[in-house]
Amino acid sequence: MSGEVRIPHALWTRLRATLLADTSVETKCFLLCRTLESESRVVFLAREVVPVPDDAYAHRTHSLVETRPEFVHQLLVRCAREGYSLLEAHTHPWSANPRFSSIDDRSDLLKFQTTQSMSPPFRHGSLVFGYDMSFEGRFWDYQRERIAPITRLRILRAPLETRYGTGQKPLWLDKAEQSVYDRQIRAFGAEGQAILSSLRIALVGAGGLGSQIAHALALLGVGQILLIDPDRLELSNLNRVVGASYAQAQRGWRKVRALALRLNRARPPEMRTITPLPHDARSPQVLAHLLGCDLIVGAVDRAVVRQYLNTVAMCALIPYLDAGVGVRSERGKLAQGGGQVQLILPGETACIACVERGIRQSVEEQLTPHQRELSLRGGYIQGEPIPNPQVVFLNGVVGNLLAWELVKLATGCAPVQPYVYYDLLQQQVFPARAERNPHCLLCSEHPDSLLGQGLHGLRGYILRVDKRKRRGKPIPAPRRS
Repeated sequence: MSGEVRIPHALWTRLRATLLADTSVETKCFLLCRTLESESRVVFLAREVVPVPDDAYAHRTHSLVETRPEFVHQLLVRCAREGYSLLEAHTHPWSANPRFSSIDDRSDLLKFQTTQSMSPPFRHGSLVFGYDMSFEGRFWDYQRERIAPITRLRILRAPLETRYGTGQKPLWLDKAEQSVYDRQIRAFGAEGQAILSSLRIALVGAGGLGSQIAHALALLGVGQILLIDPDRLELSNLNRVVGASYAQAQRGWRKVRALALRLNRARPPEMRTITPLPHDARSPQVLAHLLGCDLIVGAVDRAVVRQYLNTVAMCALIPYLDAGVGVRSERGKLAQGGGQVQLILPGETACIACVERGIRQSVEEQLTPHQRELSLRGGYIQGEPIPNPQVVFLNGVVGNLLAWELVKLATGCAPVQPYVYYDLLQQQVFPARAERNPHCLLCSEHPDSLLGQGLHGLRGYILRVDKRKRRGKPIPAPRRS
């Protein structure tokens, strides 16, 4: 059992300012968190930083810090009432590689055992930070009644920042395959390639756009890719679903099965870790996979699924990259076409729910009058009762734009662009404004927003597995926070 902490960048800045305000003495504060749990890992989702007031310190020197029991008791009462877990954070301001002291060992064990009766769903953990915010962490495994390590802390910013605990070797440093990815290593370094090799990504959508993205991620050497899509191949898919065969389409193969089979064959045997999941992304059996990923990628054409993935990303503090394409035709000629790529970084960038209207306006301001007129009509095809047009070259451009943003986000090799629009006819790529809505119920820092709420915030969004699923009725998520 190991632990991880995920924290939005704004909250990390607040934590850093609180702990390093006075480096002549040890400082303490608390993090209120939701948790995501599996058999082998506990993820603490930081929701709030609670500083310790001066009058709440019992002792505070350059090598010792203690808080008054009354202050801690009030926090524990709040945790019990509101379903939070608690991380205690303090500093060793003289150290660059902090370790828990013998005093910390005795104190933490006593506190962990005292709060054992609150679990589950309560989790109790401890962090110690150095003057450079390097850290060591641990939490109480109430099932085994022992202390377990917190191995990494992920800060949601662009590029993503991952800090590993003192003594914890980043596993991905040994993963880059020099021979296969030599040309990419020359482009953005061995460490950048190793980061990609360590990623676990959920790709939702295996159609024309999704198959392009899947191929790009597989060739980039992404460590694990989960392909999620319930649809089967049809003959009409063969003009755009990369890698699908005529025989597979005739037999109605699952798209994700055909795609995973092809992509795994193109990778080294030890990296054949592309897994097909032929289910609706909103089903309970898929949720655990989504929550266990480092990144979520969406290539879907249904607004309800996009919003669901957006919600999962907000609740679980997982970066989400969303892409979409569209083509409009008039009398058999392309009148307009384009696509967009949006990065949703919880707590840092705008989410889908709070910017769609603003993004549309920003994009249309950059279109020609004729293009703007077409855009305002709505719908892909005007007056033609036929399926939406789809072209492989548009999917290829937009899919690779997304792959490029993902590489920048993961490796920091270039600045990330939160929203990019591609105009097919003009062959132009330009950014659009993506401003956060400070009152958004999903991504704002409001106490009632879904940001960092874990399963607590996902109740009511998951489809039922029984017959009511066909009617789209929701079912509450598991009760554990």
